[in-house]
Formats: sequence, C-alpha cells, structure tokens
Amino acid sequence: MYYEQFYLKLIMMKKILMLCIPVLILIVGCSPKKHGPFVVSGLIEHPNSEKVYLMEVPFGAQQPIMLDSATLSKKGTFELRAYGKEEGLYVVGVQNGPEVLIINDGIHLKLRLDVNSYKTYTIEGSVASLYLHNFLNQYDSTFSLLKDAFVQVDSLSKKDSSNQLKIAISEKTKQMAAVNALIRENIKNTQSPTLGCYLTSIAFRTMELTEIKSLTDGMGKKFKDNESIGKLIKMVDAQVNANPKLALLNNPAPDFIVKDTAGKDISLSSFKGKYLLLDFWASWCKPCREENPNVVAAYNEFKDKNFTILSISLDDDKESWKAAINADGLVWNHGSELMKWESPIVKKYKFEGIPFNVLIDPAGKVIATELTGDALRKKLTEVLK
Repeated sequence: MYYEQFYLKLIMMKKILMLCIPVLILIVGCSPKKHGPFVVSGLIEHPNSEKVYLMEVPFGAQQPIMLDSATLSKKGTFELRAYGKEEGLYVVGVQNGPEVLIINDGIHLKLRLDVNSYKTYTIEGSVASLYLHNFLNQYDSTFSLLKDAFVQVDSLSKKDSSNQLKIAISEKTKQMAAVNALIRENIKNTQSPTLGCYLTSIAFRTMELTEIKSLTDGMGKKFKDNESIGKLIKMVDAQVNANPKLALLNNPAPDFIVKDTAGKDISLSSFKGKYLLLDFWASWCKPCREENPNVVAAYNEFKDKNFTILSISLDDDKESWKAAINADGLVWNHGSELMKWESPIVKKYKFEGIPFNVLIDPAGKVIATELTGDALRKKLTEVLK
C-alpha cells in the first residue's frame, strides 16, 4: 500500500533540496525535548534575490510558518534567528530559490550555499541536518533509478514482450529494494527523532506498512518517553489495525481446535515451540492448488529446521479434501471444519480470500502474513538461520 500525498507545500518554491519527494503527511510533530533560541547564519553565493528567510515546517500543517527574514549583505552573508520550542524541521531559503531543509539540533547552524550548485551546500553545527542532506542526495540518485524502472515496466506491459517485461520487473524489484534499504538504514542509525519521523514519512511511498511498523517500533525503543515518536507509533498502529490481516502481526495467533482427516482433534497451541505456517486453502480453489507446489518445496527445504505446516481447508466435502491432499503431496498436518466460509476459524483470522497464510513463531506470535511465491522462501530463510 503506497501513499502519494505531498509532505511539504512550500511557498515561493523554485528549487528545493528535498527533491520534490511525495510522502505521507504526518499528523504529529517529531521533537525530542525543549529547545530554545537558535541562529542560522552563513553565506549565499550567486543569489537570485537579496531576500533570505527561515520557516518552520510543522508536520501536518497546510504550509510552513515564516519565522524570520533578512537581506543578504553585499558579500552574501546573512543571519536568521528563531525560537524553537522543540527540535523540528525548518527551511532556509532564498526568494526565487533554492531552499534547504534543516533540523535545529544545534543552537548555531552555519550554512554555505552556491545557488549555481545548490545540492553541494555545506552545513555546520547540526549533525541531524548533515545527515538529512546526505540522505536526500543519496535518495535522489537511488529513487531516480526506481522511477526509470517503473517507466520501463509500464512501457513494456503495453507491448507483447514477456521476456523483456520479466527482466524489467526484476530490475524494478531490485531498485525498490535499494530505495527501501537506504531508508531502513538511515532510520535505524539516526539519533534524531525529527529525522526519524521525516524518514518514516518518506518510507510510506515505497515500503510495506508492516515494515514501517517494525521500524517505528524500533524508534520507540530508541527514543523512550518521546511523546512525538509515541504519537507516530500510534498513527502507524491505527493504520495496521484498520487492516484485519495486518492486525494479526506481532500478536498471539488465535487458538482453535479442529478435526484432522481421521476425525481427531488437533489444536494450534500444540505446535508451540516450532515455527508454523498456518495455511488456509481448499480443494476447489485453483490459485491454492497452483500455490501448493511452492508450499511443498518450502516444507521440504525447512522441515528439519524447527518448521512445520498446518493446513486448514475450507472444503465441505471430506473426500474431495482428502483426495486433493494426496494429489498435491501435502504430507504435513491438516484440519478442516468442513464448513467452507462459515468456519469459525475464518472469523478469527478475518481473511476474505484464499490462499492465505500466517507464519507463527515458536512463542505463538504471528510474524508474517500472506507469504506466497518466493516471499515464503525468503521469509523462512530469514527466520530459520
């Protein structure tokens, strides 16, 4: 699920060093502690205007708030002052551009910027601003490759070029992974909650909500007692909880007892201590039957690594169910209430289509959902080291 809202609506925008990144508009301000007065001074070379300004960029606001402005000296020097109640995100800009994003984690920031090569500006007195600058430059180059890959896939999908399309899709997947790796690394390494929130807002464009939740939970542990990070976590959790299947993640798998093919009771809790793939399918479900060879391959590869499978069928005919198990070579545990979609287990797991599965860790907690195709093997390789 990707979001395409703009995070910044900056006035007087000509050039902006955030590189026109569409992101989710956060509804919280990210700030670690009380701050106070701070100064931004520096040198602007080859300006298009004599006017320079400082604006606060509140998360979720309609537009930035003007805090101070000044006229450049004949030498291009300037000084801007403001009072920051908390650490936050700000813009230093020259009228008619460009504009630079900064974070007030220092009391005196020194900026040097040449309008003719604005991406190479330097900043002192703010570690978070320096990290933000480096990230945006890396993100710009990395994301441009992803955009090119999307264009290529879109172009080939309109033609009869299946082999080329397959290669293009592989390249798109590769570039998507590179973008997300860059975001992930910076979120994990940042020491600034403001930067962490900003990076999280960017992550919504290309990263799955489940991974964003994992990253924000990690920031919650790093920035304990930080009110804004807490609000960010609540926002992400609310989106996860709005999706019943995602709401299963990181929670105990709902227990149940079901009859196996011999009519004996089998309980989910009896599998505690092992990694368990809880797999929902049916003999009449063509996509399920097509996915079964992949499930069989995963079982054969990982069955000796504390891993097993429990398949729950949404059949209502026992003989058809058993015949499909034998035909597809599904040699693990099976259960069914033979009630199709009226099964109480379906209501507990709140899915609306099959095949559907959840991966449960030895403690009985759901750690992944909807693992099909190569995603199943990748996840099992990750957890069953």
